[in-house]
This record gives sequence, structure tokens and C-alpha cells, in this order.
Amino acid sequence: MSQWTCTPECQNPGTSGTVIDYTWDIGIITSNGYVAHNSNKKMIIVAFRGSQELGDWLEDFDLLPYSWPSQIDGSSVVSGFLSGYLVARPLVIQNVLALTTRFPDYAIVATGHSLGASRAAMFVADLALQRPELQHRIQLYTYGQAKCGNRRFADFMNGSDIPITRVVNKGDIAPHLPGDDPTLVQFGTEVWYTLTNDTVVCPSGDYSRCSESLPQTALNTNDHSTYPGL
Repeated sequence: MSQWTCTPECQNPGTSGTVIDYTWDIGIITSNGYVAHNSNKKMIIVAFRGSQELGDWLEDFDLLPYSWPSQIDGSSVVSGFLSGYLVARPLVIQNVLALTTRFPDYAIVATGHSLGASRAAMFVADLALQRPELQHRIQLYTYGQAKCGNRRFADFMNGSDIPITRVVNKGDIAPHLPGDDPTLVQFGTEVWYTLTNDTVVCPSGDYSRCSESLPQTALNTNDHSTYPGL
């Protein structure tokens, strides 16, 4: 285990007491993240790093659908997002389960930005299906998440009773991608930071008042890297 020592994010009083229990950095597929716990917040945290390197972006555009998870009939997800989760999955799940036993009253909070957001969502679906007795403890918070699964996958996520908060910053283009595949859809409650710095909340399935209200000309890549607090 290691202490929470990064800057400046780790200096936020809200993260005080966080202890890193496990990290991974798999270069072949470019998958990075950590599992941690915070006794002040009574949380087990599973964080997936987003896209920062060329290899990440190349993987982002591996858009072929892959039938997964097998427990959801007709479900498919974007293979480029899934690959980086599956390569890390065994030890991530192992470490999370060890912490759930050690801290039986802690919430399990998964999070990620960009590519990491999609992988966090896949982790949540996987854990909920593999260990349904833990489902009431799971929460998901993502930032700049692309459309990572089809309607059947989204229906499972929306119907799972897992609190899902999907944050979109202004005209970030990522949540609207892949734009040429109508079978891919978003899920969860969208919290949209508008172009005028207001906040609009849209419930699962109806995002017409949130970022989907923007014209294509307002979408950009700059807002993808300027999420507040990230």
C-alpha cells in the first residue's frame, strides 16, 4: 500500500485519508488505474485512467462491437474500451473483493475520465453481475464518457438501481462519440456543465435538455480536457 501523495488533486481535503491498495500499469494495451480505500468517507475507490498517450487514442478508435457481458442477452460493447478492462480485470476484481470483506460497510465507487470512464462502467457491470449481493454498494461516476455499449447494455445499467452519474463538460465531443453508430447509446443521469457555466441534470434516457441539445458546431476536444477538479 502507498499513501495519497499526488499534487494538486491529492491536497483536496475531501480526499484526505485515501490509501492506495493496488495499482496497475499495463503497457501492451495501455491500461492504468488504482484501487484504494478511504476510511473517512467509507469508500472503496476503483479509478481507471483516461486517454493520455497515442496508444490510448488508437485503442479508442477500435470501435468494433463485442458481445459482452454474456449474462445480458444481446448486449455488446466497444471492443477497444473493453480490452483494457479485461487485461486488468483479474487483479482488480481480486483486490476489490478483498476490500469488500475487510470493509463490509464501505461503498464501492468506480470512476474514470474519457477512456477510463468506459472501463469504469464495464467494471461496474461486471462486478454487479458476478457478485449481485454487492450491487447495493456500487456507485459509478464518470467524466467525458463516450458511448460504450448498445441499448441492451444501457438498459441493464439503467435498470440496475446502481447510482450512475455521468458528467459532461460544456461542448466535450467525447460523450457524442462514436457518432456514426446509432446502436450505441448513453446511460445514467447526466450532469451537464453548460456553455454558460450553469448545471443541468437529466435523468436516465432523456438527455434532450443536456449536452444533446448542442449543435454539432459547438462540440470540441478542448472541453474534454478541462473538467473541473480533474
